[in-house]
Amino acid sequence: MGRLGQLGCAVAILCAVIASEGGCNSGTAVNTTTFAVPAIITLSPPGSVSMELGTNQQFTATPENASKAPITEPVFYQSSNSAVVSVAVNGLVCAGSWDSVSVPQVCTPGPVGFADITAATQGVSSPATRVYVHQHIDSVVITPVPPGPATSCLTTIENPEVPNTAAYQATAFSRGIDVTATAGQFVWQTLNIGVASLSTTASGLSNVVNGQSLNQVQVTAKVPGVTQLFAVIGNTTSVPFSFTSCLVQAIQLTVTGSSGSSKMITPTVVDTSGTTITSGTTITGLPLTWSSSASASVSVGSSGLAAAATGGGGATIIASCTPPSCNIGTSPSKPIYPESVVTLVPEASTSPTATIYVSSSGCGTTDACVSTLVPVTTPPITLASAIILPATPNSLQFDPAGTKAFVGTSSGLLGSKGLSVITVGANTVNGFASTPGKVLAISPDGTKVVVSDTTDSPNQVFVFDTASNIPATFRITGATAADFSPDSLKAFIVAGSTLYVYSKLDALQTEALTAPANDVTFLAEGAFAYLAGGNPSGVTVKRTCDNSQADNVIVSTVPTFLKTLPGQASLLNGDPNHPDPPDALHVIEVVPPLIEIISAHPPGQSQWTGCDPTVVDDDPMPVSFDLGRGNFAASQLIISQDGSTAYIVTPDINSILSFNIGAQISSAISLVGKGFPLRASLTPDGTQLYVGSSDGTVHVLQTDTGTDIQQIPFPLGLCQTSAGQPFPGVTCNPDLVAVKP
Repeated sequence: MGRLGQLGCAVAILCAVIASEGGCNSGTAVNTTTFAVPAIITLSPPGSVSMELGTNQQFTATPENASKAPITEPVFYQSSNSAVVSVAVNGLVCAGSWDSVSVPQVCTPGPVGFADITAATQGVSSPATRVYVHQHIDSVVITPVPPGPATSCLTTIENPEVPNTAAYQATAFSRGIDVTATAGQFVWQTLNIGVASLSTTASGLSNVVNGQSLNQVQVTAKVPGVTQLFAVIGNTTSVPFSFTSCLVQAIQLTVTGSSGSSKMITPTVVDTSGTTITSGTTITGLPLTWSSSASASVSVGSSGLAAAATGGGGATIIASCTPPSCNIGTSPSKPIYPESVVTLVPEASTSPTATIYVSSSGCGTTDACVSTLVPVTTPPITLASAIILPATPNSLQFDPAGTKAFVGTSSGLLGSKGLSVITVGANTVNGFASTPGKVLAISPDGTKVVVSDTTDSPNQVFVFDTASNIPATFRITGATAADFSPDSLKAFIVAGSTLYVYSKLDALQTEALTAPANDVTFLAEGAFAYLAGGNPSGVTVKRTCDNSQADNVIVSTVPTFLKTLPGQASLLNGDPNHPDPPDALHVIEVVPPLIEIISAHPPGQSQWTGCDPTVVDDDPMPVSFDLGRGNFAASQLIISQDGSTAYIVTPDINSILSFNIGAQISSAISLVGKGFPLRASLTPDGTQLYVGSSDGTVHVLQTDTGTDIQQIPFPLGLCQTSAGQPFPGVTCNPDLVAVKP
């Protein structure tokens, strides 16, 4: 049936309806309905449609007035080639011919080709939708438009040697025969929309109809990363085609402005093609990840401006290319860290104040013994009301921002006890029985907390999400230490002779070590993690990006603790033939009776780039310093935020051991009385060290004078009865002490 035949049929049906209501009797007055003339008619689906022979699809026409509001009136559908495409009066389109346009039931396939479908009323017609009719398509393949890009990736900015755009085409097959010519308009999609933009209207594309190519697309690199391209025709989707926007290879940080309390940091980013893709703070609109090692003391924004708080305390600042916002879609993820770090250590502009949380593990499993946490503020020394804890604590840490405190407990007691989260200021407590264990590490951005349960069976590690309050649970036995990468993407967890790598994006990885490890720390720059142990030589170095082995460092013996030092400096210059480079980073480790420093730097004049950088840890060799206290037992290592001093807590010596890192001189700060140090915490500005002691008090050590200036007692005790009085018969010393950042 031709177009006029379909139109006539529709009119006849309308007349029949009117006649049945008595409106066609010549001797009787006729009641007619007047319909408004629409301003436009929209036809859905618009543009173009691809249909397989013998299939059908519903079209819908909507008349609209000048205000674009829908109006109701009869609409008539038309096909420009009814031999190829037939349309029923209700808008149901057949890729072939309907047995009846009034009551369509059977769609009989006809020839391949195309037809334009329109809807009209009152002399107004909709824009046409072109319907392409083709044979069954069983596969679609994407290939570059010849000659194709000359490089394996496209850069995010224009470069004479590396393109930032490329054209690709889709080919449709039916039983191995190319049927692209009749397939119609392909729809292009990307899996990771941030990596690339797509255009079918770009100049230079072929097979263009109504301004856009039917089967070609221009892809423009936007942000470093990997994505899959797909071409869709009808119900058939192509095999994915991998597209790469050149990944970030190197980041260099430059201080371009500074004051006493701030620094402006400008990153220069180079991709794998060697193209400098930005000299500002962003990569084509998406930010780098800026991180501060002590966000409460020094904040850093997306513009690269680092600003210090008024209370003193320094921090290390880095900018990294951290998935999923950069190097998008890499699997496993490929974070890239800067070649250098920036430190900001301002002088305190206000009189130092401090808030200290103090608690005790003394209740243990004693029935009716109530564990408390006492907030202490200074100056002057003031004890706030005790906070009742739901379980005996075994660990206490603040998040880096100082807004929450996390208190662990040894056992879940059959699912009844777990992590306590205290909101600072309000001092409210929320308990999460789903997360028992010791708090090992908190991410620099404060979003994740690693908690290890080594008491209950089976042992488990929980990575607690601070936004959802839901933990990810892992069957890990005997985890004793953990640390997060500076950008908070990964956590390395050590459990005997096994290293577990947690990632926000990737599945948990397990790495077998050749010897047990005691501790782990990430280098301040972020590209390497150092394990105290892991091999018989003493220290194992792992790459952060791909978790691979970077080095083994030979030291005197396996360290008890180790921590990264902030900033870059030439510290180890005892051997003139092997001077410490000025850009060296350092790791400090406790190996009783010694303290040792490892220098870490790139080989020669090179820089750290890519996912597998090389680190030199033996030029100069690690240097040892005897602390002069014999073979002591170390229970804690503290590094001041400015990196100037290391403090060692020793439960068998009535002193805190101190080591001036720059001058490389050791000393000790004695505690007043006969108590022994149990746990300590340093103020951000490094002027005071609060030490929980076996004498039941917290000692306030003034670090610049090396004296014990005050002892804080707890008259009501840290372990109490239900009436709020000291619990009898229990030794309840302050072995959990944390200074709010």
